[in-house]
Amino acid sequence: MTGLRDALRRLAAEATEDPRPAAASDTRDLDAAVAALNQAASDTPHWSALSWTPGQPPSRQLRTSGRTASAAVSAIAEETITLFSQDTRHQLRACLAPGCVLYFLKNHPRREWCSAGCGNRARSARHYQRHRQNTA
Repeated sequence: MTGLRDALRRLAAEATEDPRPAAASDTRDLDAAVAALNQAASDTPHWSALSWTPGQPPSRQLRTSGRTASAAVSAIAEETITLFSQDTRHQLRACLAPGCVLYFLKNHPRREWCSAGCGNRARSARHYQRHRQNTA
């Protein structure tokens, strides 16, 4: 799982041109990150199954021929491949709030941070800098 996490971080940094050194991945090579992602996606066969009981709404269930944890990692890798291979990858942004190393999808024109907490930290840091400069 650590290898997949590092690969995802490297791919996200590539897609967003992430300038943050603190968010750097241990996987430095783009080809290695792609290979790790593809390996994780192919590790465990998984498929969707439809379940529909009369009188109940239909539901989707994940089936696997291997361990459930391996299937979950494989499904995460599969969703990542979908994200990076579609135009939604252009919505991916690095959160530039102080101390944050996360990424988010910019699904609203005014969204600049991964969470409200990061937005508050960024605004507080700007406020502190303005007032610190005025008193010096």
